[in-house]
Amino acid sequence: MEFEGGSMKPILTSEQHGSYKRDGFLVLENFFDPSELEILRADFNGVVDDWANTYYQQGRLTDLFADQSFEHRLFSIHQAMTGDCHELLTGISGKRKTAAMFYVMTLPEILDLVGFLIGPEILAHPQFNARAKLPDRTSVVPWHQDLGYLHKSAEETFMVNLWLPLVDANAENGCLEVIRGSHNCGILPYNSGGAEDLVPESIPEGEVVCCPLQVGGVLMLQHKTVHRSTPNFSNHIRWSLDIRYSDPALPTGRDHVPGFLVRSVSQPNRVAKDHHDWLKLFAENGD
Repeated sequence: MEFEGGSMKPILTSEQHGSYKRDGFLVLENFFDPSELEILRADFNGVVDDWANTYYQQGRLTDLFADQSFEHRLFSIHQAMTGDCHELLTGISGKRKTAAMFYVMTLPEILDLVGFLIGPEILAHPQFNARAKLPDRTSVVPWHQDLGYLHKSAEETFMVNLWLPLVDANAENGCLEVIRGSHNCGILPYNSGGAEDLVPESIPEGEVVCCPLQVGGVLMLQHKTVHRSTPNFSNHIRWSLDIRYSDPALPTGRDHVPGFLVRSVSQPNRVAKDHHDWLKLFAENGD
């Protein structure tokens, strides 16, 4: 990492770049100032607060848990309602196209890193997810490849996949584990359960690496790297975000869902300036 003008600029060393290409993943500690994620945490807090008040007014919740932290409040509501808060869980999960999400997805530190790897034409890929892993000791995401969620047309598209913790992630609260070098094994077959139901015999043998990461760090993955998240045995929620980027000229594997240009030398007028531009793409696409 290099500091320039008071801001942190990501520059991969030749060793780091080689490790990413060889191992299929790379952990970058202290990648950016953790305060950059406060806008997204506040966005999620707003959703939790809105639904807590709605449930309270409906008589389905007797305590707003308003004094609890980002890491604890959602689970307290979930426990108090014995899990009957599906609207809230849906609201904070998946693909939120908000100003806060746009802000994080277009952080200069992230785009500089992606540009280093794929060049000046950068598409924010349409496949991204926010996750709140509850401390229920059972929730897991089994071994899978991110490519398994996409059409096989994207197999040769080089994607930079990034996993960002919104709270410190460790083995206790369910951080990610990866199989070193598994990106070299091609597309793995899976059963009828989909991408997270890999044929057991196809899961590569190799070193399983646990990747704890503090807020402000980034786990870089490739789209064929086999990885999973383990159960959350802590007393708090493990919040995280996974996003990815690719060259806009190459297949995304999600042709029916638009991504948005975040940098472009050839088409600068098409670069999204805010989340409203992002949303317009869905209107133009008929979604």
